[in-house]
Amino acid sequence: MQRGEIVQAVVKKAEINDSDPNGSTLVTLTYCFSWEGRTLEIQQKPQYGILPPSEGERQALRWDAKSRRLRELPTGRSLVMPILLYAFGLSFLVLAGGFAAVFSRWFSVIFPTTILEFLSFIAVVIWLSRRQRRTFQAQLNDGILRPVQATFSGYVRRLDSSNEIYDVPLYLCSWNGRTYRIESGSGRRPYRPGDVITIYRDIRNGHVTEAPGRFRALRKHR
Repeated sequence: MQRGEIVQAVVKKAEINDSDPNGSTLVTLTYCFSWEGRTLEIQQKPQYGILPPSEGERQALRWDAKSRRLRELPTGRSLVMPILLYAFGLSFLVLAGGFAAVFSRWFSVIFPTTILEFLSFIAVVIWLSRRQRRTFQAQLNDGILRPVQATFSGYVRRLDSSNEIYDVPLYLCSWNGRTYRIESGSGRRPYRPGDVITIYRDIRNGHVTEAPGRFRALRKHR
């Protein structure tokens, strides 16, 4: 259970830092809200990948008075539990396969276990992909995700936790009279620099996301 209470916070200031010409635009939001008869002013940590709300816009956030932190409300069902369940099931199958290899010489015992592990992995990948598309479509239908035109600018090189280099797509978006550089997702895209495409802004927190692959391909060729 999350600590804190939901408050209606007003955006007092949106500070923009676009000093890095090769990276995302950095946004720092300052909120004001009433708490126990006082008006509090809290500055959030700088964020990448958002098109900020307008000054004066009201947002529902969770205020934790003990840590003096404002947190965004959950924006959907978490994938943590399905992934943990899958990892547990896969670990069980691997363990079962190991016991079969040690205590049995029969190929007919080991082979079905390996096939079952492979098929379960494929099934979870398909399920997660379909779940992502259904969630995206539902949020689009409900008006939670709003389309924003963007120009594909190329890629930014980043390092992951293992110091491996990977490519992050970079988009240029016009929003409230400014141009924002937005990094979204990872990996290569079927676009060329200068292509105008559609990405989506979550009205609850300003975060920008791409459509899932199938939606992306359909909208690209329309």
